[in-house]
Formats: sequence, structure tokens, C-alpha cells
Amino acid sequence: MALAFVTLASCAGGDDGAVVVEAPHGPHQNRLPCHRGVESPCDLVIYQVMVSAYVDGSPHHDYNAGYGRSHHRGDLKGVIQSLDYIASLGVNAIWLTPIFDSHAGTPQQRVGGELVNRRLDSTGYFTRDYFSVDPKFGTLADAKMLVDEAHARGLYVFLDGVFGHHKGDLVPSPSGLLPKDLTQAEDYDGDPASYPGRIVDYSDPDSLAFYKEVITYWTETLGIDGWRLDQAYQVPPAAWTALRDTAQKVGRSRAERGEAWGTLGYMVGEIWHGANDQRLIASYGDHQSPALKSLFDFPTRYSLVQVLAAEESGQGKAPATALNADWSMGGISRLPDHAIPNLMLGNHDLVRFGDLLERANVAEPYTEKYWQRHKQAFAFMAAYSGPITLYYGEELGDELDGYGARVEEGCVPLNLCDDHVGRTPGRVPGVSVEEGDLPAGAHDLRRALQTLLTLRKEEPALRSGARTHLYSDDHLYVDLKSLGADRLIFAMNVGDEDRSVSLRADLFEGRGPISAVTPIFGDTVAHLDKGAGRFSVGPSQAILLKIE
Repeated sequence: MALAFVTLASCAGGDDGAVVVEAPHGPHQNRLPCHRGVESPCDLVIYQVMVSAYVDGSPHHDYNAGYGRSHHRGDLKGVIQSLDYIASLGVNAIWLTPIFDSHAGTPQQRVGGELVNRRLDSTGYFTRDYFSVDPKFGTLADAKMLVDEAHARGLYVFLDGVFGHHKGDLVPSPSGLLPKDLTQAEDYDGDPASYPGRIVDYSDPDSLAFYKEVITYWTETLGIDGWRLDQAYQVPPAAWTALRDTAQKVGRSRAERGEAWGTLGYMVGEIWHGANDQRLIASYGDHQSPALKSLFDFPTRYSLVQVLAAEESGQGKAPATALNADWSMGGISRLPDHAIPNLMLGNHDLVRFGDLLERANVAEPYTEKYWQRHKQAFAFMAAYSGPITLYYGEELGDELDGYGARVEEGCVPLNLCDDHVGRTPGRVPGVSVEEGDLPAGAHDLRRALQTLLTLRKEEPALRSGARTHLYSDDHLYVDLKSLGADRLIFAMNVGDEDRSVSLRADLFEGRGPISAVTPIFGDTVAHLDKGAGRFSVGPSQAILLKIE
């Protein structure tokens, strides 16, 4: 499908004040895999669970320590008990934070001396034994049951791969391997005494061999489907190429043996840098030597929360144009051809979206606008070409009661630091809470998410179609999603007044007049007017339309 692309100044106001879109405001993005019809892994909808904070399923597996306002008694059995609920949301994958054995209560082997930190142990992000399940979370049999039960519900399972740092004094691999540690002060930003463990030295071939064995062991032992990669910048791109190849090789081997699961080999890295940062580009590698093929799309996440609320720094109420800015989705042209960005709204290191709405003075918890802004965020994510990740509780509008403004001093003992305040208890209807204990808005928000994820599944153009930015101003944002003959419109209004939009028939070159404009999500009035598609978007509303 060809689109007319004339000038950036291609919109005018209609006689009735409607925005008239005569030509796109951005190029037709169809170069990356998830913009040209590739399905897997572009169709992934991942649900992140922080195991220690989530659901207490067994009195025999408790940490009773951790960061954030959770009970810190979460375990694998709690996740197993929640799988029916998780699957009911319409997701198709689950990501577990690290479940490997931290040897709870034993000292962190820092370069600058030992330190006991049970709170850190409970996160799992500084492990001591990569080949055992942490007994505070459960047993190997529990882990196997979780993966098998998830697969039975059509859910992929991703483990958290922390391959750049560890607790020190590691337990050797089954084949007797150990990675080498970096030891120089410059390797720890000049302050090795404060770093709570050891950073891996990938110049030693044993380091790479050790982590290849970790990937192979858990894929074969549990049948897992891939990895989320913590602080991926700590691992050199060449090592990521080798580790990714290992994951895919094991997956192919399982497929050849007729295994139904454990064949995907998906890996998504955490690189917390901007779209213009060369460290992010380097982590993808290049066309000849791809490193990581998928990274979390932090730039787009920050633009989304700035437009709908405010980011953690307080910067917010940005114009809707920020979503297509050069530092956000407009920067996609700099990514290599194999790049598969993965968009999220929150995670265990970020402030919950509900609290960011409060911080920005956009909406108080559980008001109508609060729920509307969540729906806008979910609609934007549903129309994102590529994998998306939801953080547990977002589907219910979770926030921390009484928390909005940042706690500047003494946040650690209060469990109110921005980088862990989102680790709240998992509210799972029918498991950890009763349905009737949730506010009506939470039920409505969950249904809206289910509807959006169903549409994303039914409409390939949403999850793996080309994106063309049609129009944006301070309050209105409009994108076209297209795949073959299928065309859908995503529109969002963050202002306080109704907005009307007219899509000129010649916007779609060679296709003649628009024959139908059908709303498929959101409250809108849509119709045809002399071959042009017209629709309205109310305040704090997001809509999806199908164009024929």
C-alpha cells in the first residue's frame, strides 16, 4: 500500500474546526521486523511478576525481607495459583524476576568487603547459585510445575537472566565452570566498595562458557522459552551474539526433537539509555553482526508517561507531539534492520503509573480520569508494532496508597524509594483478594485491557504493521497502522475538549474513497463525508478505528 507523503504542513482546520489530515506527518515506517508483518516475537504480550512481592502461595517459602511495601512472602506456588487469572487477561507470556539461589543471609562478596543484605537477596538480582532454585521461592519441582502449567494455558515463560553481575563466591556449573570477575576500581565506576557484588569479566572465555551453560541448563531442564536480560550493558555485544545463538540453538534442537515448548529462544535486554545513545545502538549490533535483537523501549515509555502523566523526575504534561519526537518513536530510523523494541508502561524499578498520575496532578487515584488515562496507555500499547510488557497490577490500576510525591530523603528504611516503590503485593482476584474487594473502576479497566488484547490478537496490523504518523499537536495524536490491505487508526486526545478529525480520501493513494470507518474501541462518532473519514475523540479518550 502506498501513502501520499507531501509536506509536514499538511493539515488544516475544517469549517467546523475539525483537523483535516491531507497527508501524513511522518514517513511510512515499514523496515523493522515488527513493521512488516513478522509475527513471532512481535505478537508477544508479556506479564511481569516480581516473585518475592507477588503472591504468598506457601508458608514454607518466605523471605520476609525486601524493598518496597510488599509482604515479601511471594513464591512460585503463588504464581502457579495465579496462572488462570494471568491467562484470562489475554497475555501470552509471563516473565519471572530471578528465581535462582541467592544463599539468603550470606554476605555479598564485594570488592570492597563483605555485606549481608537479605533485602537484596530477596530480589534475586545478585545470585550465588545459577543452577538451583532459591528455597525461599520454592523447589525445582515447583519451578517445573509452574512452567508446565503456564504452557498448558498457552503462556510462554521467560526467566530473568542476570549475566553481567552476581553475588560473588559462585557455585560452579555442573561441568565445573566459573566466570571470571572484574576487580579494578574503574570497572565499578571508581567505587568498588559500594557495589553489592561482582561484575563479570567477559574477556575470559570461561565467563561466556559458564553463561551458555546457564541458558542451556534451564531451557532443557524446565523448557523455558527465553530470557529477560538485566543490565544488559554489562555484557559486551559480541558475547550477546554468542549467548543469543546458544538460546536459539537449544530451541531449534528441542523443536527437532518434537518438543512443543522451549523452542522460542526470545531474549530482551534492559538498556536504560535514550534513543540517541550509542550504547543502545551498540547493544543491538549491526546488520552483519546482530547482538541483541530485542530491547525494552525506554524512550517511548518515557514519552508516553510524559504525555499522559509525568515521569519519575516530575517532567510531564508534555505535548502529544512528544510521542513521535526524534528521541521517542521518531528515532526508529537509527535502529538496525533486525531491531525488535519491546514497550512497557512500568516495571519493578519504576513508579506505578497510577502514582505518576497523582504526581503530575493529572488525576487522583480511582477518579474517572485516573481510569481513562490507564485506558489510553493500554490502547497506545495495543497499537504498538512489537512485543509489549505489562507489570503485574497495572490491569487493575494499582498504586501505592498515599504515595505520589517523591520521598527525597530516608526513603530506604521507609520502603518508599522511587526505584522500588512499585513492588506492591499482587492483587489477584480469587487468589489473594476477593473480586468484591476491588473498586468498580478496576473491573472496568481489566475488561478494557482484555478487549484491547483481543483486538491486538485479531488485527495483525496492530501488533506487526507499518506505522505512519498522521497528525499530532499539543493534545491530539493520530497514527495509521497498516498491513497489506488492512488499515487501522489509533487516535488519542489528552486535552480537555472534544476533537474532530477528517481523513481526506486521497490520504490513501490509489485506494479511492474510504468506504467505511468502523469504531472497534472507545467512545467515538465516526462517519463518511464525501469520501473522507471523520471521527471525534473526547477528552482523555483513546480510540481505534478500522478503515475500509
